[in-house]
Amino acid sequence: MSVEIKPGERIDDLQYKGLMIIQNDSGFRFGTDSVLLAGFVNASPRDKVIDMGSGTGVIAILVQGRTGAKLTALEIQGVQCDMARRSVAMNEQPIEVIEGDMRHAEGLRESFDAAVCNPPYYPASGGRVSKKGEGEFEGVATHDLFCTLDELAKAASRLIRFGGKFFLCCPVERLSEMIVALTAEKLEPKRMRLVASRPDKAPYLALIEAKKGAAPGLIMEKQLTVCDESGNYTEETRRIYHR
Repeated sequence: MSVEIKPGERIDDLQYKGLMIIQNDSGFRFGTDSVLLAGFVNASPRDKVIDMGSGTGVIAILVQGRTGAKLTALEIQGVQCDMARRSVAMNEQPIEVIEGDMRHAEGLRESFDAAVCNPPYYPASGGRVSKKGEGEFEGVATHDLFCTLDELAKAASRLIRFGGKFFLCCPVERLSEMIVALTAEKLEPKRMRLVASRPDKAPYLALIEAKKGAAPGLIMEKQLTVCDESGNYTEETRRIYHR
């Protein structure tokens, strides 16, 4: 389907089932972590899944394309929602895009079997805030300016049903904070995978699957290494990227 492409925007090929995404060169664009998280999600075609803080919708688009699940993309920034809606239309995917704040989405309470989120990695006071973002939302993609880890966990717990799953990622330096936030909202981490950029580097990212109302018991999966010693994608990374 043909859609409008606005000044400064471009269409990127997601290299999977012909899926495309619209991004703006001056805005925040998705990276490797979003693709890895989308590949970490377990869902079936009958599941209702919400992508929290969806941005331009890359995770929702990839998860729906891979699993056939019923996806909802929730994003606070209107400009990002507009790009996501046009990408969804271009791909002819049955994804609903909602403009709204995950912290106050009362009308969606316990509506989903699973949620997925690639949250801001840094606390509001941590380092230089990105200038990318829409007006008052400048920097929200990278820093906890509008939603703390505690608020993120609370929002996820409200959105998913009892027994539902929450898939997310976080930098390893904030892993202890994230686990505390999750368990406080009865979201028990059940599966985790650490990610390293190269074999000689320490892990920088944690992929987490938590379950609402579950008993403690964590499975730690084999580490994922993104690139080999020569800087080329490993076979597994290439498979996640569908290459």
